Amino acid sequence: MLNKLIKSLVLIMAMMTLSLAPVADSIARMSDKQVKDLGKSIAKQEKSFEKALPSKFKKSILRGPSGELMVKNYLSDLADAIEHLNDRFTGDYSASAEVTEILTRSSVMHGYFLDNPDVKGVNEWDVYAGSLQQLASSYGAAFPLSEDAAVRRIGDKELADAAKQTGAFSSRFSKQLGKDTKKIKSLKDPVKTAQEELKDIGKLSKTLESNIKKGKPSTAEAKQIMAAVAEVEDILDLEEMPDSARDSWEEGARSIDKIEQAFAL
Repeated sequence: MLNKLIKSLVLIMAMMTLSLAPVADSIARMSDKQVKDLGKSIAKQEKSFEKALPSKFKKSILRGPSGELMVKNYLSDLADAIEHLNDRFTGDYSASAEVTEILTRSSVMHGYFLDNPDVKGVNEWDVYAGSLQQLASSYGAAFPLSEDAAVRRIGDKELADAAKQTGAFSSRFSKQLGKDTKKIKSLKDPVKTAQEELKDIGKLSKTLESNIKKGKPSTAEAKQIMAAVAEVEDILDLEEMPDSARDSWEEGARSIDKIEQAFAL
């Protein structure tokens, strides 16, 4: 039975990463503190999982196309990657590289347990994998990690700054939009609607910034901002809309893109 399991793991490791369908749906954005706490939980769960594995298996040497690999060393490297995440993650450094390594290594083992659900340690792995799904989601990815996945987190400070910039931009653009379309009568009502949406974006951005700084949930505000943004962009797509207005929007909407990315909207 053990040899069969080892052969399965060798095959999966030869593939390096898996392109399995994500197991979890998107979840609410986690704050920096929540990510930090999650990292500590993952470290404990990984230790419980490793402890549950058969001793004979952990001492095995796997031989595959890429050479020899000791399971014990593989597990040690995974534990080191988790430790690096917990040591390096801060409000200024999101540790995306460390998270990428954790998810990549763990995806290999995840495939192993999918193929062998009756192995000792699978219960502990399921707990660990559930936390990895949360971790991946907080970095805009999914677990198991696909080969071409982008793993990046926009931290609380960067997101709060983006919300502040979005609020300031919405006010500036509203005035600019009025000037650019002043002589186009057919756009009078649509522009008025757009300016109302921009006003809402400004208010929501202030609330979003405040919530982020306080570590409060803020997905609702982010969704409302993006809904208002969609309304503005529909109006900007009108045939009579001057290119100057569209250009001004494109140049200043980068902070909005960060909000969209941070909440995976």
